[in-house]
Amino acid sequence: MVDSSKLKYGLGGVSIYLGYTIVFMPVIIILSKWASPLADMGIGGVLIYSGLFVILATLMVPSSLMKLVAGALFGFAGGVVAGVLGAYVGALVPFYIVRRLGGRKLVEKKLHEPKWKAIDEATTENGLALTVLIRLSLVLPYNFSNYILGATDIRDRDYTLGNIATIFPTILYAWWGATIGNMADIIAGVGPEKDALWWVAMVVSVLVTIVGAVWMHRLSKQKLEAILKSSHFSEE
Repeated sequence: MVDSSKLKYGLGGVSIYLGYTIVFMPVIIILSKWASPLADMGIGGVLIYSGLFVILATLMVPSSLMKLVAGALFGFAGGVVAGVLGAYVGALVPFYIVRRLGGRKLVEKKLHEPKWKAIDEATTENGLALTVLIRLSLVLPYNFSNYILGATDIRDRDYTLGNIATIFPTILYAWWGATIGNMADIIAGVGPEKDALWWVAMVVSVLVTIVGAVWMHRLSKQKLEAILKSSHFSEE
């Protein structure tokens, strides 16, 4: 039987993310119109678009929509280059902003609680795998995770290497954008065609997300039990 509270939080999270995407659609429309001339500028246009991607990703504009636009503007190959550069650097900037502004200190205030300490330790020890799983998911919000992971004790090296995995969802979005190929359609809100590739990608993405969530839950639970056991012995 499904836990009603977990179901409620899950649906609430999906609703918030969909609402967040809709809110930023006007920004994507403006980007699409403004960036159109970049399509005729070759590699220079790709690099300029990547820079815009980084800025907008830092400002929480959904990366999936920007990758679609990249594919439509520059074609598949150019869209992949623009999307990968933008998404990779756009993941690092918010991460280091949080680190430099002391976001870690906010988390440390909660680490006296065993549950938070367990999650933090699991994140630290499995940072590379966790980052890869997050980047492979098409349903976990890219922008939020950049800031959240910056507040954890994840190793810089693990986060930096793990973000290379962003190339895989970027390939899909660039392909869909190139397939749509018409900026007017993207501006009008047309998404990728629901072909076999789309359905396979979504099913795999959901499975990766579920496996990752279960794996992280089990790791955190193991850490929590170890912390509670250690705390019990220290009290004795």
